[in-house]
Amino acid sequence: MAEFRLSAQNPAQPGDPAARKGAEGENFPVASRLIPAPYRPHVMAFYAFARLADDIADDPHVDPDMKIAQLDALERALVSGIGNQPWLAPALTLKATQTATGVSGIHARQLLQAFRRDAMGSHCKTWQDLVLYCRYSANPVGRFLLELHGEGINAAPASDALCTALQILNHIQDCRHDWVELGRCYLPTAWFKEAGGSVEHLVETEATPPVRAVIDRTLDNVDSLLRRASALPRLIANPGLRMESAVIVEMAIALSKQLRRRDPLAGKVQVGAFSRLGAVLLGVLRGMSRRPPRLSPASGLAKAGSYGTSTFYWPMRLLGKRKRRAMFAIYGFCRAVDDIADGTENTEVKRGSLTDWQRRIDAMYGMPATGRHHGRLRDLAAAVRRYNLPQAEFQAVIDGMMMDVDGPIRAPSLGQLAQYCRRVAGAVGLLAVRVFGRGDASADAFALALGEALQLTNILRDVEEDARDGRCYLPEEMLEDAGIDVYAVQSDPVALLSDPALPEVCEAMACKAEAAFVQAAGLLKQPHRKLWPAAAMMVLYHRILVRLRQRGWGPDALSHRPRLGKWEKISVALSCALGRPPRL
Repeated sequence: MAEFRLSAQNPAQPGDPAARKGAEGENFPVASRLIPAPYRPHVMAFYAFARLADDIADDPHVDPDMKIAQLDALERALVSGIGNQPWLAPALTLKATQTATGVSGIHARQLLQAFRRDAMGSHCKTWQDLVLYCRYSANPVGRFLLELHGEGINAAPASDALCTALQILNHIQDCRHDWVELGRCYLPTAWFKEAGGSVEHLVETEATPPVRAVIDRTLDNVDSLLRRASALPRLIANPGLRMESAVIVEMAIALSKQLRRRDPLAGKVQVGAFSRLGAVLLGVLRGMSRRPPRLSPASGLAKAGSYGTSTFYWPMRLLGKRKRRAMFAIYGFCRAVDDIADGTENTEVKRGSLTDWQRRIDAMYGMPATGRHHGRLRDLAAAVRRYNLPQAEFQAVIDGMMMDVDGPIRAPSLGQLAQYCRRVAGAVGLLAVRVFGRGDASADAFALALGEALQLTNILRDVEEDARDGRCYLPEEMLEDAGIDVYAVQSDPVALLSDPALPEVCEAMACKAEAAFVQAAGLLKQPHRKLWPAAAMMVLYHRILVRLRQRGWGPDALSHRPRLGKWEKISVALSCALGRPPRL
């Protein structure tokens, strides 16, 4: 990784927001020496930003509207990279980190959502409320670290469990301070009533029986989270991050035990020096011993996608090492931006995250061939250089995801549908055929036809799921031909699922997909030895289309998604690799 240093920060002027404590005052290690040295400045940049934002939200001397204004200013500086006020320096430094590493800005922006909630002084009524709060106030920290180190998304659930547990332990430690000084209660307020007490009991300097009951009940749930988090070290490939996570798990377990023995209302409960040392030693030993199992040769971006169960997996898996890594990297990029478009964040955050990806792609193409790319971009950058992949096609994929974000897409015209398919599927096909060894006009025409066929098949497979997510990709012309009210579909896609004319529309769409497969197969009759992985994808996806039509399009059938067996996928991939592709 290229050398990165924290920029010198001008001291904040009197009255400006400022962090009130440093990393040494935290319960758990921040960028300790277990973390590889090149990563530490980036971790500290994220910490400095989060610390400042948290302290803005917790400042008892500033009114809520001013806090929100300051948090908004931080976000603007983070997104734009522009800020003249000295106190905005942490946002500018984190922006530089994001540019240098390619790590998404969504993690820091999610933290800001939680801090805005803090600024308004809201409470957590139920355990579910508290977990949802932690999803934004704590989990992005772990997600940032995983992405920074190029770790796979399979580690995210355990990371989320650990971050949520750490956040709640901190809330228990500070429960009296939060209530007395800030008027907040993060412990589930409904539990106080169930225990026969009141949140007001938190003003006492000794826990009442109801407060103790709530603390113990909360710790029971925290311990459950920590049991799930204990799997994290063996899911992390980077040795330093693996040991750091194991140390933090052990320290969290030790703090939970202390909070059961001692009263957080009577004073600050912390892990003692001896227990802390023991947790560090035990964590390091466990981190060293819990190495993750050896995975597929794919790494970096490829880890972002669950490619192992994908229809594409075996045609890609049987490629040579370099081509396989390139295809997994492209697939991982597509999976990453698709997850953003399908996520639960608001439109502004999604657009910002996709814009981050656009900037990363721009930076990747702008960096000299000798430059060192980081984490998720490493394999993708190598594929771009080796196979001369066109930047415009990565941009096209992002543009397609923007169509989903700015929509949602509901009953598009045939022209809009064609544009969408070209962006989200055709672009991927054009990238793939270059990795396979072809970049001529004939191969490009095949890639575009096959991309349309695959995407139309996906749309038919996901009709019910898309409708429940507020989307409908079935074109308005087909809906009108079947006598379906397009405006009603655009208002409520779920209503389409019970419309008796839906099977007619789906069958018309299936005929369109079949025509695209036939066109692609015709174009493949040219010498196509290098395109055998694409031929395998074509055969496998066509079988899905055939089974969808055999299943039918009735309301009861839509929830049953045809699947191809593992050995069927392997057989088709091997036949195509040997030059004997099955017929459509």
